[in-house]
Order: sequence, then C-alpha cells, then structure tokens
Amino acid sequence: MSKRQKDIVMSLMKEKEPVTAEWMAKELGVSDRTIRTEIKELQSQSSSLGIIIESVRGKGYLLEIKDYELFDREINPNANDAINENQSDFSEQENRVLYMLKRFLLEKEPIKLESLEEELFVTKPKLQTDLKIVRELLESYHLKLVSRPHHGTQVEGDEYMKRLCFSNYILRRNSNLNIDSNSFHLLDQKLFEKIKETIIKKVNEYKIEISDIALENLATHITIGCKRIEEGFVIENLEHDLTGKYPFEKIVANEIVKEVEEFTSLTFPKSEIDYIIVHLLGTKLIHKNTLNEFSKFDELGTIIHCMLERLKTELNWDFQDDSEFIQALALHIRPAMNRLRYNMNIRNPLLDEIKRKYPSAFEGAAIASRCIDEYLKIEVGEHEIAYIALHIGVALERMKARKKKEKRVLVVCASGVGSARLLYYRLQNVFKDEIDIVATTNYYQLKEYDLSSIDLIISTIPIKEEIDIPVLVVNTFLGEGDIANIRKGVSSVKECEGQSYLNKSKVFIHKDFEDKESVIRFMCDELYKQKLVSKDYVNLVLEREAVAPTSFGNLVAIPHPLTPETEETFWTVCTLKRPIEWTDKHRVQFICLLNIRKVPEDDLERMYKKLIALVENSTTVQKVIKSESAEEIIKILNES
Repeated sequence: MSKRQKDIVMSLMKEKEPVTAEWMAKELGVSDRTIRTEIKELQSQSSSLGIIIESVRGKGYLLEIKDYELFDREINPNANDAINENQSDFSEQENRVLYMLKRFLLEKEPIKLESLEEELFVTKPKLQTDLKIVRELLESYHLKLVSRPHHGTQVEGDEYMKRLCFSNYILRRNSNLNIDSNSFHLLDQKLFEKIKETIIKKVNEYKIEISDIALENLATHITIGCKRIEEGFVIENLEHDLTGKYPFEKIVANEIVKEVEEFTSLTFPKSEIDYIIVHLLGTKLIHKNTLNEFSKFDELGTIIHCMLERLKTELNWDFQDDSEFIQALALHIRPAMNRLRYNMNIRNPLLDEIKRKYPSAFEGAAIASRCIDEYLKIEVGEHEIAYIALHIGVALERMKARKKKEKRVLVVCASGVGSARLLYYRLQNVFKDEIDIVATTNYYQLKEYDLSSIDLIISTIPIKEEIDIPVLVVNTFLGEGDIANIRKGVSSVKECEGQSYLNKSKVFIHKDFEDKESVIRFMCDELYKQKLVSKDYVNLVLEREAVAPTSFGNLVAIPHPLTPETEETFWTVCTLKRPIEWTDKHRVQFICLLNIRKVPEDDLERMYKKLIALVENSTTVQKVIKSESAEEIIKILNES
C-alpha cells in the first residue's frame, strides 16, 4: 500500500457512516478523481489486505475489516520490508524528505544534488521543493544546509543538534514509544540492548526513578553517540557549564560511560559525558525520598505555584489541595524544564489524540505552560503541553469524582415488601455511585415521612399529593425507559443545549480566505463590530494559535483566545468555499471560534464535549459545510 492508500484507509476506518470521495479529497488535499482511482485499486486487492470497501450508492464508501491480523500486517509492514532502502516509495514526498535528511545527517562528505536526483528518480524542480522542507526541518534545530560549487551540499551546525534531529526524525518509534525494529539497520541493535542493560543496572543501584520512555531515549542517544564518535564526530562543549553543578548525575553518567567504553573500546571525551548528564537531567531522574517535599524557594515551587494560581483564576479549577496532582507536576516539570533549557525537543506521539479527547485539559495545560514560558523565556511546544494535559486530565477526573454528590432517594412501593426489595436492589445495582437509597416506604406511610433531606422520590405508583420533591414513577422491574428517566432525574446539571451558544449574527457562510490568519481576523472583526470583544481580541486568538494549532482533523478548527474575555460563552461559526491549510498536517473548511466567558462556569467541560462530539462526526461537518443559510447551520448543530 502506498502512503496515500494508507491515508484513505485510515480516513475510512474512523467513520461509521459511508464517506464520499469529495470529502476525502478535501481532507487529503487531492482531487476526487485521484481518490476514486486509489479506491478502485484498493478494492481490487481488498482480499489480500483483509478488508472490504463497499461503494454505497449516493452515499460514498464504507470500510469493513474482515481479517484483523492480515490487515495489521499490511498497514504496519514488518521490519524486513523496510530495511532495504531501495524499497522506499519515493513517489511520496515524506519518504524523499526523510531519505535526504538521513543522508545529510549521516554522510561525512558533501552530497551532490545530481546524485540525489538519480537516487530519488525526481526532477530538479521537485528536488528543490523537497529541499526547502529539509531546510526548514534542519532550521528548527539551528542547523544549515550549505552548498559549495563543485563540491556538493552538507549540513553545518552543532553536532548535539544533529543527533537530536536524527533521533526525532529518522528513528521511527512504535506506539509504545520504543524504537521501531525497522530503525535498527541504522543503529547497532546488540549494542543498544547492552547499553540499555547497563543503564538499568545503574538506575537500580542508585535507586533512581526513570520512566520507560526516558530509558529508551537515553539508550538511543548513547548508541547514536557511539556511532558518531567512531566516525570522528564529537560533540563540542555544551553552552552551559556543568562542572560541579550536578554531582549525582555526574557519578551515574561516568559509571555508565566506563562500562560502555569497556565493551566498545571507544573513548568518550568530557563533552560527551556532559551530554549524557544533560540526558539524565531530561529524564524523570529524582531520588524517591526527595519527592515528598519540594522546597518553596526552589524554581519548581515557584512554577507550580504559578500554574495552580493561573488554573484557579482563569478556569476556576482549584487544585491547591490535590497533593497527587502537585506531586505528578513536580515529577514532570523539572525534567521538562531541563529538556527546554538544553533544546531537547521531545515528540509526543499521542498529541492529536490528547487534543481531541481531553480538549479542556489541553487548554488548561496551554494556560499553565505560560508559567514556564515566562520563567525560562523559552517557548513550550505543543508536544510538552500535551504531557502536562495528561496530568491535568487526571486531576479533573478526581475533582469530578469528589464533587459528584449522591442523590438521596426515597423508594415508594404500593405492594408488599418483596417488590420493594426487588426495586431497591435493582436501583442499587444500576445507580450504585449516583444515588443513596435512604429508605423504602409504603404509599400510605408517605404522609408521615420527614422529606426534608430527600432529593428525589422513586415510586411504583403515581403520587397525587402536592409535595415539593421531584417524583419519578417507574415499573417495579425497571425497564430501559425507566432507567433513562431516572438518569435524567439524577443528573443535577442540565445538559447544555447548542442553541445557547449559537446565534444567527455570529454565523458566516462560504467565505473565501487564503489562510488561517485572514479567517481569524475576519471573525474577530465581526465580533468587534458587534461590540462583543475588544480591538485586541484578535491578538489573543492568534497568540493562542501560536502556542498549539487548534485544528482537530475532519476539516475543523476551533480557535479561541488565550485568556477568556467575553461576558458570555458563545460560538462564532464560519464555513469556507474551499479548504485552506491550517497546519502542515490539517486542512480546514469549518471554523468554530470559541468565546469563553470571563467568569468560568462548571459547564466548560460539557460545552467542549458537545463541540468535540459535533466536529468528530464527519456527516455533521459535511452538512454544515454544504449549508446555504445560518438557520440551517444552527439547526444541524442543535440537532446533532
């Protein structure tokens, strides 16, 4: 399967309803015809892929996986296929870019562009376009591509950065963040395993806490180091002087190096040992006993205090007493700050999933991460923000569990004790954490019962008397409808209705814009004209966009300001005539600008849930994009 065919299969996989070729074409940035051709090709080989792609007349295509094992093998081909370099599919730009990046990072001598044209089977103009992307990737690591006439082109810059770039882009990692076996033709696997064993031994010896990801990373970097030292590339001295600064990490680094030198017969200069110290600082390297109390004067204390304050004032989340959250943050932030200080950008393979599944936690993390930005004067990227979001997500779940007060329920039965007990046990079983059944009583005794502490009455017969407490009448055997009604009665917070967020004056249809900044400026200007936001509002939205793009896939983006500014929470919606590129990965045609009220409410989480449910449903998004009127869009979003 080519990369494009894989993208089509992935696009179909996430849909439960048929998807049109037109929709996939927009999402993948190709023509409808290309999609149809590729799908015909996939259909012809579907039995060897373990799938069926059904064409549903007038509705599009639907994918069904028949043989999961076969499908998994085809979509994630195993190591042997990838080892042979010549088997790479160079018709895909991504593969060409990675191939060039790898050649430039690993070759000692300059490379002539003519030889790259031949190796990649591409024309000069195409190669120049690919080189532009290679340059941009290298620039993010402060590396330059330098060409010399008659010699060729090579990468110039810091060896430390070359290794980081190599580790982040060339070594593929699998879903567990471990190095994919495909990458071991670039690294010596036996050496890697041996180095890993050495680190584990030292970690246990010195009682160090280290996560699996950090362990993999450290072993990878030392293995890359061995390969580079052998070829004569040594790290120049690090900008930061580490002498005497981290005595504990220094001991551990020296001991690891001593063992590695023994089985490789290489000599590690001091700068390389410093480099390992930096990696130890970027791991969760903390003595178990230092965790319990972090110093109030420590930079970590300052930053955590700042984060807790911001989350409280801007989102109304009070985590001051959540010691588990504070401890998790302490464990995470110290190494994260060291990673930022030493430019050790880590990639978070779960980034898109975290943004989609925990949008409010991700927002909280974007707000909290500004404390690190301001302290270090270094921008925290969205990969690091996503890790902080996981900790916030857990804390929010804990907070919800604490707030969830059980409803006090009185059960009223007309008949004998038997049926009352039956209903009692059934209720206990279905609603165990949501209700507290205070007592069961007969209808005639209800008059004498003190109802002051009761929230809800569940009765098997209608109650004619006037009482101030909600009464739900159910069948003794509790049918599905009864359960649904009780659930509604128990749920103390009203479901948010979409219409409270949408209004005709804030819906704009089929606009023509070239890029995301123009769309955002237009939407903010419209709100400014309606006197709903300040002139500076657009800068807050663009500033938030710079922290981490707000595109979610499915042709949708949800921009919003960095700090809440409006009096009420509402949505502003804009659809475009054609999709625009929002980030390098996502194209967008439906923009929902979120305007969140200054005084946060508890329903923020619910509003996000509703919105994410809408934008993940491609049928809804397609209907919105095709809509010809604001009323129609409001109707679709309210009914979905």
